[in-house]
Amino acid sequence: MEIVPAILAKTREELEQAIRKIEPHTERVHLDILDGGFTPDKTILGYVELEQIKTNLKIDVHLMVMHPEEYIPQWLSKTIADRLAIHVESDDHLGDMFLEIRAQGKKAGIALNPETPTGAIIEYLSMVDYIQFMTVHPGSYGRPFLTDMIDKISTFHDTYPDKMIVVDGGMSPEVIPLVKMAGAQVIVSGSYIMNNPDPAKAIEDLKQAAIL
Repeated sequence: MEIVPAILAKTREELEQAIRKIEPHTERVHLDILDGGFTPDKTILGYVELEQIKTNLKIDVHLMVMHPEEYIPQWLSKTIADRLAIHVESDDHLGDMFLEIRAQGKKAGIALNPETPTGAIIEYLSMVDYIQFMTVHPGSYGRPFLTDMIDKISTFHDTYPDKMIVVDGGMSPEVIPLVKMAGAQVIVSGSYIMNNPDPAKAIEDLKQAAIL
């Protein structure tokens, strides 16, 4: 399984501090971008701040925003982000954005909140490279893992075994074996890694849990 640390930053300084903290211990990072409308919280834009920060990390972008069409062109033209996830609950023309992301040689993902039925994403499956299941209610670090998501992920995986599944939220060594058995291939972990004084050990603990 791939373990990807998640960063949620409200200032450029927070973003840079988080990147410097984690970059010795991982090859990839997951940036959560919130607009204050899709969720109550708001973060940096991301693509603006990354122009001022040099890093060799590969970058995933998770757009928790109402109008991703306002963000996608900048992420594609101004950053090295190579995996971009858009929520099915957002308001814009999702199909066009997924096709544009892939036309640029990037991987497109579709994310869905816990209460959203998987039926909402079926029409887009041929346009995306991965499905990102939120296993917490999105918006901030440290929210509890929703155990009823295990069956939802497992059912989807049984029906669409070739689609890569990303699981995001509430990850811990106790939860990792459950989501692995359900079909997850990529784990996104925010607070467990980023709030840990020893992020290298936190990542290793998650990796070891995935082996069991």
